[in-house]
Order: sequence, then structure tokens, then C-alpha cells
Amino acid sequence: MKFTEEQYQKIVSISKLPQRETEIEETINYVQDIGFNTEFDEDIIDMALAISNPLTREWAHDKFVVKEKKYYWTGNKEDNVGFVKRLYKDDDGMIIDHGIRKGDTDKAEDEQLTESEIKAWGYNPDVFDREEV
Repeated sequence: MKFTEEQYQKIVSISKLPQRETEIEETINYVQDIGFNTEFDEDIIDMALAISNPLTREWAHDKFVVKEKKYYWTGNKEDNVGFVKRLYKDDDGMIIDHGIRKGDTDKAEDEQLTESEIKAWGYNPDVFDREEV
């Protein structure tokens, strides 16, 4: 069993609570609330606590979080000169769009984005066609 990226982010946000006991209790409550049975599977608690610990967080993310698929995101509306928007990540890590010709098949590595990445920057995934990497 693994956590989703969204569940991972929630556990990380819980770990920023001021008191350690509150943090552990809140993390366990959250894990139970999302449907994991901690009574019979104590490993899930250990996994969640590893995510909440800043020293083990990166390792736990790689091990206990489902990897999100990456897609190429191309707008499904054409402008008046035949361009559509394609999302990409710039050098600063911001996700922005740029115009390309509708039939353009050239794709770059900086255009490989997950759904949660584009949502975090305020884009609506429903207005884009996505092509799996």
C-alpha cells in the first residue's frame, strides 16, 4: 500500500504542527480517516511518520508514495491564427504556457508535467488534452 501525492502533502502539512505529540496523533488520525486500517497494519503508521519526519521525508516519498504519471499538456482551443497553448516548466520551476502550432509534435523534457503540478499553478486540467509520456 502506498500514499497518493495528495495524501503525502497532507501528512507533510500536519508535521508542521508545533507540538510533537499533536503531530503524531494528528498523523495517525489522518491515516485512519483516509481509510487505512492502522489497527491491523502498524507499518502504515511507520510509513506516515517517516513522511512527517524532515530527516526521512525524501526517502519515504520515494518508497511510500505512488509515482504520478507525467503528461504533455496541450490546450484544446485554437486561437485565431492556429496556435494552441502547451504547458511547460521554466528555469525557475514556474509552470507557464506558450503558443505552438496545432499539429506540432515536438515535445521537450520541460513539458513533462504531472496533474498536481499544473493544478498547483492554477491551471485547469480539463481545458488541456494530455498525452502520457
